Amino acid sequence: MKIQTTKLEFISIDWLFWSMTMLTMGGISVSAYLMWGYSVPGASLACGESSGCETVKNSIYANLMGIPLPIAGLAVFSIILALLALQHQRSNDSYTVLAIFGLSFTGTLYSAYLTYLEFFVIYAVCRWCITSAIIMTVLFFLSILNLRQLNQFD
Repeated sequence: MKIQTTKLEFISIDWLFWSMTMLTMGGISVSAYLMWGYSVPGASLACGESSGCETVKNSIYANLMGIPLPIAGLAVFSIILALLALQHQRSNDSYTVLAIFGLSFTGTLYSAYLTYLEFFVIYAVCRWCITSAIIMTVLFFLSILNLRQLNQFD
């Protein structure tokens, strides 16, 4: 009588790629919701008991060169998602990794500026905007790990 044994094989999951992808999809969702709130006349963003979202939405800082900020956020998060897919397909292309880092760094700096405006100029806080800023900041820190991971293979 022969005893058959099985060998367990572990599936390698690229947690960094999937974490960044899920965060980026969250950023796209938040930006799409904010874009809906900005573009539909009479739409009111769900911001809890605070009226901060409406105050921020109606401020002079809600547009960048005439473009509503949620559209810019949606574009940046979508480009990062496309770059992540390209990086995954090309197996850590250095230009793609640098582009993700650059976009997330720029997005984090701009989000910090907008958060400053919310707290110290507009005197109103939009929870959705803060959520978007947090997502972008976490993406930035993960993009640093992404860069480090790329350098391990060089």
